Amino acid sequence: MAAHRNDRYFDLSVVANFVIQNDADELTYLEQYFGQPPSAHQLARFFLMRQALHMLSAAVFLLLGSGGKPIRQSADLPSFRDFHQRIWAGEIDLADNELKVVYGRVHWAKLCENTRHPRFDEAVRTVEEQNARLGSLRLLLPSAASPGDA
Repeated sequence: MAAHRNDRYFDLSVVANFVIQNDADELTYLEQYFGQPPSAHQLARFFLMRQALHMLSAAVFLLLGSGGKPIRQSADLPSFRDFHQRIWAGEIDLADNELKVVYGRVHWAKLCENTRHPRFDEAVRTVEEQNARLGSLRLLLPSAASPGDA
């Protein structure tokens, strides 16, 4: 991991893709990390970083897997959770370009699903309000050095 250079929420999000199954898991995971129940701001930052990670992962895996060729869209896309469980179990080898494309599409589908959820708007509002209270720039994902991120 590269938490010393990245926003802490980035590394938390990478691991979360594999270990968080539901809201209760998320709360436990963040409570273990922070040593106390996460604040609304911490939950919002975490949720938004997970969306940024979905976007980044979709772009990278689609680019790497497609080899510059058009991507075939099939209707039978596995769920995000199922795909990650299969990676975790060693059933999926992401050295395969077709599976990279599927992985990119799985991340894109999860991003689209999550940005349509009310939690997305709530998280953006929470982070914006915190930034306004601190008098900082109105950044969606403030840098790791931003005050009040803990």
